[in-house]
Amino acid sequence: MGLLSKFMNALIGEPPVSKTATQPGPKLARQNVPNPTQQQTTQRKSTVQSRQTQQLTQPSQSSQLARSSYRAQTQTTARNTSVTTNRSRAQSHANSQPAQKLMPQPMLPAEQIERARNIIGKIEKHELSDEQISAIAGAGHNTLVLAGAGTGKTTTIVGYIAWLLNTGTATPEEILVLSFTKASADEMSSRITQSTGKVIRACTFHSLGLEICRSSTIANRPIIDGHTSNNVVRNAFEYLLEHNVSYRLLAFKLMSQQLLDKYSTAARLENFQLPTDDYAFNQYRQNLIDTTQTIIQHMRSNNIDIAGMQTLNERYGGKNIGRNRAMLQLIEPLYHAYIQNFKTNNGIDFPGMIVDAISCVNNGSYRHPYKYVLIDEYQDMSRPRYELIRALRLQHDFSLFCVGDDWQSIYRFAGSDIHLILDFDRIWRAWGPTFMFQITTTRRFRQSLIDASGAFVMRDTNLYVKHLNNPSDKKDYSLKALGGHTEEERFNVIVEQLRKLPKTASVLLLGRYRSDINLMIRCDQEGLFSIDQSTGNIRFLEKPDMDIRFMTAHASKGLQRDFVFLLCCSGGLKGFPSTIPEEPLLGLLLPEVERCPHAEERRLFYVAMTRCKKKLFFIVDQTRPSRFMYELHSKICPNIFRGVKLPPQCPNCGEALSLRHNRNDPNRSFYGCTGFPNCRYTQQAK
Repeated sequence: MGLLSKFMNALIGEPPVSKTATQPGPKLARQNVPNPTQQQTTQRKSTVQSRQTQQLTQPSQSSQLARSSYRAQTQTTARNTSVTTNRSRAQSHANSQPAQKLMPQPMLPAEQIERARNIIGKIEKHELSDEQISAIAGAGHNTLVLAGAGTGKTTTIVGYIAWLLNTGTATPEEILVLSFTKASADEMSSRITQSTGKVIRACTFHSLGLEICRSSTIANRPIIDGHTSNNVVRNAFEYLLEHNVSYRLLAFKLMSQQLLDKYSTAARLENFQLPTDDYAFNQYRQNLIDTTQTIIQHMRSNNIDIAGMQTLNERYGGKNIGRNRAMLQLIEPLYHAYIQNFKTNNGIDFPGMIVDAISCVNNGSYRHPYKYVLIDEYQDMSRPRYELIRALRLQHDFSLFCVGDDWQSIYRFAGSDIHLILDFDRIWRAWGPTFMFQITTTRRFRQSLIDASGAFVMRDTNLYVKHLNNPSDKKDYSLKALGGHTEEERFNVIVEQLRKLPKTASVLLLGRYRSDINLMIRCDQEGLFSIDQSTGNIRFLEKPDMDIRFMTAHASKGLQRDFVFLLCCSGGLKGFPSTIPEEPLLGLLLPEVERCPHAEERRLFYVAMTRCKKKLFFIVDQTRPSRFMYELHSKICPNIFRGVKLPPQCPNCGEALSLRHNRNDPNRSFYGCTGFPNCRYTQQAK
């Protein structure tokens, strides 16, 4: 169980379980999702969708007593909760044993699919697939649709809305669609209107939270935007760093021991001038500011204050408890400045907006009208968003229809918890039976890439098994490795390949970090490219009509281009997978790190692989290749590495081995790990 999840379970309590007779699917029991316990409920049966020879029942609404108890528990914060009395409850969750995963439902009979297709009609001028129709017409009270990359997730949601409207099951006012970005919500709204002719509420979770807040007793509070809040934190940090000696020494200590040793004596002076010409100092200072801003935002979104963080650290800080205490000392005055800023303005901050909305729902100042709630990109759900949906269902139940892809869960740093999709059945079974459907047909990319990317991501056995397919039986060669031992060599193979592509092709250069664009900037000695770093737009002067853009793998999610170059197929701290260590205090606030090594980095690499429609190029650092390259080479698609030789791989840590010479005897050589000094593996060269 994640540390924050343990703590919040102890604070919040657990949802009531319906006693309505149901036919649930296989149950899940992962460790950091609340396990519903039996409480008194009223019984109310209702018919859900009719499936062949199967009638489902809807769970009863919670009793007023259960709702009141829940509200009282959710309003309890870390500041006034006894840790000792909740220890056993948190430990009981941690000791729960995993159970079998949900199994996908079979497709409906052909005649039932055809009847449903006639009711739904064409969506965006196309008929839905049998898989999509089965998920729509076979949906239950809790429905999870696992849809792979390029399989039509949004189209399925639009089709489900058409089904609800055309069958008279719901009116437009009774349907809510939730997404995670304003752009995706606006696109969803437009596509729904175009296909159905009806206006359906489609918005982000924060937009819903703001609506709830403004329609309740805190209606007139202004929004304090993130930029303003971050500036408050930055200004408070800079002021204390310059004017407070003890705070300055604490900051240097948290930056690095080298900086502390270098400046500790001078930093004790009242008139000390910050070493703004020191590159290392500037880097560490910026990292501290960024980390502090992130931690404060997660504290707000999880409704936990400094006292709560101190309690969390004392219970779960482990070997990092000392550093965490120091970080909290650094953060405390910045946190208070942040809180004071929006309190002074009587404002609502974005991280706390959903927390405030939950409070409004629980105290009854907001009543929702929805019978059906649809969630797009469900794999991006965070604990606060889950708590908001849960509070709304406790107030007045509705059917839940969620579409997502566990293979594309890549936002843990923003609070997304993959267990909320992996454990979908377990967390929602209190509200009735759960069905899971899969949509596996994609036309976005070709079968060789489907096979390679699927085999790669499914090496994490905690994920759901899916076998995507492309209806075309055309033979293709969608992947190729291009290599170089130096940056210049890798730049040259990119240029050479771009010269071979069609002059009007769309091209995406993907990096793990924004700094990966430096490969193109540093090596372009002849001025072949015009690069706008602010937008990522790149102009190849030899082919000015070619559409080229650079972005990070995270930013590319949901996009597609003809050709994709993965620029960062190297090892090391800022390689792919990234091995930059997480700030321990932040780790207490985020969902638990998964047991599979580099699990989220693997999913991110999968997202990067599946952005292309025609061909994917891996730009391999042949001096220090990514461990993912070794995996593709040895287990998945060795044929794509023709002409690209990889050095031996370290059996200890997975990084590359490098040939080195003995200092005392130049004639003797050995292989040493490029992960040194973290890995000290060596072996004699033959």
